[in-house]
Amino acid sequence: MSTFQISTSGSEIVQPPRTFKPLRRSKMARKTPLRTKTALKASGRKRKHKKKRLTTGQLKKRTWKEFSIFIRTRGADAEGFVCCATCGVKKHWKEIQAGHFIAGRLNSNLFDERGVHPQCGLCNVVKKGNGPKYYQFMESTYGKEVIDELMRQNDQTHKWLPGELESIWHKYRDLNATNPLLSEADG
Repeated sequence: MSTFQISTSGSEIVQPPRTFKPLRRSKMARKTPLRTKTALKASGRKRKHKKKRLTTGQLKKRTWKEFSIFIRTRGADAEGFVCCATCGVKKHWKEIQAGHFIAGRLNSNLFDERGVHPQCGLCNVVKKGNGPKYYQFMESTYGKEVIDELMRQNDQTHKWLPGELESIWHKYRDLNATNPLLSEADG
């Protein structure tokens, strides 16, 4: 049976205030005092902040960003213009994409420089990599042996470890830092 009261105006129903039991701390917790911010300030100690670790997906995204910049600026001229590997159109490196020879960006071929080249958006997205032209480019640039190796490599799954992604990121970050096309403003 609930005890509701009707207000003096008669139009509202007023519930009585709820009473809450205080939370009980375990015996062990009761023996140690609560550490609050004010208690830490008074003691002169600082809180230790744990450095958050990036997830594998976050590391992969960060590494891909540096790798992509490296790929897109690798063959650029002094003004920053680079040719699409498949159709030959010349665009600024910021307007071009890093396109994989083997579609799908599977883990085993994700950061292999031999299988990733500058491509315009039309070839990379609309024409889904422009496979026949890309094959001709790969064969003339690297030869059939490298193409076969990339195909075999694509059949293997590779789970990237955080340490691997960190080292790849550092490698391309350092390479990009020495690139004259990239200035502090470009990021």
